[in-house]
Formats: sequence, structure tokens, C-alpha cells
Amino acid sequence: MAAYWISPKNEVINVPTVHIDTVITNPETFGLTKEGIQKIYDSYGEPLGSEGKAREEIILDLVRKGWIRIRQYRNQGWSVNVGKLSKKVKDNLFDWATKITSVGLFGSKERDLYNPVNILIVLDNDMKKTTMKGILSSVLYEGLEKFEIINELKLMVLKENKMKNWVDFLRESM
Repeated sequence: MAAYWISPKNEVINVPTVHIDTVITNPETFGLTKEGIQKIYDSYGEPLGSEGKAREEIILDLVRKGWIRIRQYRNQGWSVNVGKLSKKVKDNLFDWATKITSVGLFGSKERDLYNPVNILIVLDNDMKKTTMKGILSSVLYEGLEKFEIINELKLMVLKENKMKNWVDFLRESM
């Protein structure tokens, strides 16, 4: 099943195994050091890479700093962890959903637009439940909140093709 990190700069990083292994293997990418990671594991008396309290602390710290953790679970949909559901995070999730359902990411493509997406908002201790179609139909955006310019360009493409939403466009493209 697919798994990703999305950086605060909207760079998608493939996770071939588990999220913490990707962090340990590439600490500089996440603004960390191997020594700092080892120190956290040592403080809990856990072996490096184990899935315990140290892992939880590291992942929660990254999510609070704007990183997005995404994992697909068989027959359960997608689990997404974010610090806060800010406009930037919403834009990054919209971009991710667009890519994973249209061209795919790292050899994985989501074909079920009704697959559940459960977004855990860590700082608010809240959960938002939606679907791929919901994200692509901008359900995450509230009121007058605006898309980034790139998303406005995508909406212009929809209008030119006489489509109501991105989901319709994707269906026509497949």
C-alpha cells in the first residue's frame, strides 16, 4: 500500500516501508540529524527505528511543523496526519489528490474516487472524514477561502472543458 510524506514546501516523498524509516534514512530532508533522532530513541530506551514512543514523538513533531503524513490501508482508505488544517495544508492535499488520482505517484494510482480519506488534525485533536472526490471537489475549503493561483488555473481548465468539478475532468481524462 502507498505511503508518503508531503513537506511544508509541497514536495512529495515516497515511503517505501514505514514513515519513521524514511526519516531515519534521510534526516536532513526533515531538518533533523541522526544523532538527534538517536537521542530521542535513547530517552525512551527504545531501539532505533522501533515503532514506540520515540517514533510517535518524532512523527508528531514533524506534523506539528507542517509535514503531512499519508498512508493507504487496504480496505480502509487513506489516513492523513496534519498539524493544522491550514489553507496551505489544504492546497497541498488538493495537489496530492489531483496527482494520485490522475497520473499517480511513485507507481501508485488511486482509481476509487469514493475511497475514504480520514484526516487527523493533531493540534485541534479533530478528525475530518471525506473522500478523494471530496478533496478534489474542494470540500476542505471553507467559505470565502481562496485556492492558490495554481488551483485557480486548474479551475479555469475545468471551465474551458465545460466541467463542473475536477472529478468530472479526471473521469473524462481516464
